Amino acid sequence: MSNENNVFYWLPCSVVFVSTAHEDKKDIMTATAMFVSEKEPLLVISVAKNHLTERLITQSGKFTLVIAGAHQEKLAVQVGSAKGEDTDKFERFSISATTGSGSAALIPEGAAAWMECEVESSKEIQGYQLFMGRVVNQNDSGKPPLVWHKDGFFKLASV
Repeated sequence: MSNENNVFYWLPCSVVFVSTAHEDKKDIMTATAMFVSEKEPLLVISVAKNHLTERLITQSGKFTLVIAGAHQEKLAVQVGSAKGEDTDKFERFSISATTGSGSAALIPEGAAAWMECEVESSKEIQGYQLFMGRVVNQNDSGKPPLVWHKDGFFKLASV
C-alpha cells in the first residue's frame, strides 16, 4: 500500500515522547498517542513488545507522555532511531531534562506539555503493547507543540 492510499498517512498527529523509569533504568522514545476520553483523563500509547520502554512501563506501572515542543524535531528523530537497550539516550544525545512530581521519568526541556500516567490496562496486539494510562499529573509549558503529517514535521499555530 502506498502512502497516498494509507489513511494513516493523511491523519496528522502530535509528536510525543514516552518517558519512563524503574529502579536504576530509564528510557525515552518517540511514540504515538491518542486520548480515549475527555471526561476521564485517559490516553493510549503503543510500544513495541520487548523493548526497554515496554519493560520499564510494565515494571513501574507508570509512564510520562511528553508532547514535543515546536523546536524538538531533531530530538524526535534521535530518540526514535536509537534503542534504549544499546545506549542511555539521555546521555548519548545530551538531553537536558527534569522530573515531574509523581514519577522518576525524565521530561526533556523545551517540551510543550507533559502528562504523568498510571497504567489502567494493557493489551498485546501483533508485536505491540498498548497501554491505557490515566493522567494523574500534568503541566502545559505554553510552548507550541510539534505535529507530524505526511512524513514531515510542522509547528502548530492558530489560524
